Amino acid sequence: MKKTLLLLTVILFGTVIQAQKKNKGKSKPVKDVKEKITSTNYTEADPVPDTLTKFTGIIKYRITTDDPADRDSMFIIFGESQIRVTMFYPGNREKDIFEDNMIANFSDSTLLVLDNRNKTYTTEKLSARNNGTVFTLANYKKTGPVLKYTCQEYSGEMKTKEGESFEAACLVSKQHSYLAACDYNFLNIQPAVLGYKIVLGYRTKSSENENTYILAYKIEPGKVDSYFDLANFKAK
Repeated sequence: MKKTLLLLTVILFGTVIQAQKKNKGKSKPVKDVKEKITSTNYTEADPVPDTLTKFTGIIKYRITTDDPADRDSMFIIFGESQIRVTMFYPGNREKDIFEDNMIANFSDSTLLVLDNRNKTYTTEKLSARNNGTVFTLANYKKTGPVLKYTCQEYSGEMKTKEGESFEAACLVSKQHSYLAACDYNFLNIQPAVLGYKIVLGYRTKSSENENTYILAYKIEPGKVDSYFDLANFKAK
């Protein structure tokens, strides 16, 4: 889990953004973000949930870094009023794959941390993890494709309460909406929903120029109620 959280704190678009850079130039430095957001003439309307593009189902993501040996992945399950994130990461042996599971419940603003092996879970406040992290993301009218979908790009900065700053960017699907939450950042450091729209790509770049990329590779719409059924689990 430590490795996964470390990766998540250095996130920003990979394959898709690299393709965009060829056409749109280099990413702007973090130090210019606030100035550009203040001076931009573009003002976005308040987000409104779009029932026509409502999505429930599973979206699968690859997580990579500048190190080609890193091969983590994650599933995000979008339910009616809950989101479950399953993180997969390798163990010490080649065939070992471990996973961590968490459920964000927007009905009562709780985060459930599941222990699949012992069939138990713990409950904490949804905002407790990495409390104080702030995103400053703006829409500069750029788009990029993820799979076959056109996505709106939001770029800017992620700043932790410790004062660390990361260049950040999201590709937000125009065709996939999540209605239970306007914005949701997994563990408060990874945008999964932005303005009721689902994030299909995300990258960050640290002050040490370390990049991490999260990019959707498969979208599976459908019913997902079984992923939130904790009848066989006990509260810890």
